[in-house]
Amino acid sequence: MQVDIQRQLSIAIENQPGRLGQVGRLLAGRNIHIRAFSVIDNVEQGMVRLVTDNPTATREALTGAGLPVVEAEVVVLEMTDGVGNLATVGEALAAADINIEYAYASTAERGRPAMLILKTAYPAATRDALAQMQELS
Repeated sequence: MQVDIQRQLSIAIENQPGRLGQVGRLLAGRNIHIRAFSVIDNVEQGMVRLVTDNPTATREALTGAGLPVVEAEVVVLEMTDGVGNLATVGEALAAADINIEYAYASTAERGRPAMLILKTAYPAATRDALAQMQELS
């Protein structure tokens, strides 16, 4: 299990076919690996949240394409997939009186770590609380 604070980049894109693919192609063209992402939709636009292997290059690529970027610190917990892991994480943060504002996750091949991305008001305290947990199943 590994827990770190990383930069998440968020952009608003038009809610149209192919738009997300264009963003993916833009980043791929700059050899940027998207480690995790989330898309939230509404009627006219979608909010795309990205965690990449190079946040600085990601920001430059997106702003260069005319997309305003909002940055936030998020906590990234790498863990193996297992029954009860969400309960363990939630209980650890509740014990530290930390509220999860939003979360999203990635999955991985069996035996490789999955990623849980957490946005809280207190990234450092969140990281510390999660680092104190017993190894997840």
